[in-house]
Amino acid sequence: MDAVWKVLRELFGDAEFVRTPTHRRATLAEMRAGRRAPLSIVGGTNILKSHMLIRGNWRITPLDYLSWRNVVLFGVGWQQYAGESDAATRLFFRTVLSRTWLHSVRDMHTYEKLREHVPGVIYTGCPTMWDFDEARCRTVSMRKARDVVFAVTYYRPAHALDRRVFEILKSRYERVFFWPQQALDVPYMRELGVDGYIPIKPDVAEYNRLLASEDVDFVGARLHGGIRALHHGRRAAIIPVDNRATEIGRSTALSVISREDPAAIERWIDHPGPTRIIMPWGAIERWKAQFGYQAAASRIAQR
Repeated sequence: MDAVWKVLRELFGDAEFVRTPTHRRATLAEMRAGRRAPLSIVGGTNILKSHMLIRGNWRITPLDYLSWRNVVLFGVGWQQYAGESDAATRLFFRTVLSRTWLHSVRDMHTYEKLREHVPGVIYTGCPTMWDFDEARCRTVSMRKARDVVFAVTYYRPAHALDRRVFEILKSRYERVFFWPQQALDVPYMRELGVDGYIPIKPDVAEYNRLLASEDVDFVGARLHGGIRALHHGRRAAIIPVDNRATEIGRSTALSVISREDPAAIERWIDHPGPTRIIMPWGAIERWKAQFGYQAAASRIAQR
């Protein structure tokens, strides 16, 4: 969301923003504000799915069908590899999502799923990577760091595989830092039964300070933890635990390595190379340009 806000403030510098979190149900006051706004923008990762009303990351109810209009998607993704969208989801897409504005999706899997239901869908990549042109990629280290940051994802456990990755890191780096992006990553790390790592406080500011001050690589099962490391000029290899990193890696050449392939992880560590990220720059500019004529005057309700 740091990246989403950065882009929106550049596009709509004089706008009044009303923020509504998607991880809880919107209040009636928030729905009324969204209904009045000329434009609502939804930014998120796995915000869409084939069954939107069932345990979704965008917490909607039938009331949302009546309340939200002209919603524009920004860098969103599709949760997991699922089947066809159910009738309630198709109705939600047709009712709530804009039929005139362009929708930005982060990967081609999401593009293929959504274009069946909504016109004007374009693949723009994830907004967290919109800064990575050739010049920015050259700022990422091309050598193996002294230390490494390791991360796990508690809700996709694979104890033996994660333990193996940790042991590889411990054998090849002087120090292993552990970054708990979510609180429950901490007890899961304990379940691995490993030791000799340095825990980082579960605070983004603390993680930023580490990336800024220590000579580290990132190897772990947190997509945006790895991308944040790249922003600090640190090498990063993402271990995928769901479709997010896998699909983004396919489209952008981001370093994504399966925890089932320890030899590939070892090669990445031992044989550093330049970071190369492929982004659809034309589509990115096209999505941003559509707002150009009204950016100064719009009132945006962001979910």
